[in-house]
Amino acid sequence: MPQDPPPASSWELITPGHRLGREDVRRIRLRHRGYRLLLTTISTVLLLQPLARRWPWLTPLMAIGVALVMMLFLTRYSPLVAHKRVFYGLGIATILSELAWLAILLTDTSLAFHLAILHLLIWGLFIATFLLRKTKALMMEPYVTLAVVMGAAAGYLLIGYLGAFLLHTLLLWQPQSFESTLVAPGFDPSLHPLRVFPSMVVGSFQSLTATGTALARPGDVLASTGSLAITLAGQLYLAVMIALILGRFHRRTHL
Repeated sequence: MPQDPPPASSWELITPGHRLGREDVRRIRLRHRGYRLLLTTISTVLLLQPLARRWPWLTPLMAIGVALVMMLFLTRYSPLVAHKRVFYGLGIATILSELAWLAILLTDTSLAFHLAILHLLIWGLFIATFLLRKTKALMMEPYVTLAVVMGAAAGYLLIGYLGAFLLHTLLLWQPQSFESTLVAPGFDPSLHPLRVFPSMVVGSFQSLTATGTALARPGDVLASTGSLAITLAGQLYLAVMIALILGRFHRRTHL
């Protein structure tokens, strides 16, 4: 008798030597569609940062868009079943915090600056949880395909995006830690906090792909520590992804 396809929560049983059934293939294609959607979304958000400098209201809209796609990925495309409702609730809390912080920013800038830490913590928890669950999903993939690599790349870009929230929060709390002529040429960051976010995106990816950012004032401990945290997070993620790919290759060549 033909064997039933494995349940959605048992993807770890599918190995490169396993004969995939029709249901297995359908689920894999669905996940790969989610990987492509995620990479396309975060790439589009990053490419639209120059427009966000001109129209600052695009920054919170794009952040909410990224959060929605992340929720869609883990609730529709991810093979992980456990704790989906918890993650969905965390995503809703992140979107509400973004809207609340924006409303406070428009009415009381000083209060918004003080709440920036809470805003950062909520986003950090949301993205960190997403990356952990997505990494587990990638580890369950039977083969390393182009779509799987795209999913891994999307996680790397999300680390850079989260780093922008970190640098932006540090700028609001201690603007003297950054080079004002580079962060916000022509206007005051304290009066236009959303306009400086694209610069923080650039600074974050400078830290992610190198060893620091030109936006940080030389010798400043706070900005340098934030930049170092982004660098370490990116390197750790790359190490995990390389180990994942090499492990899959090793298993495939020894079957």
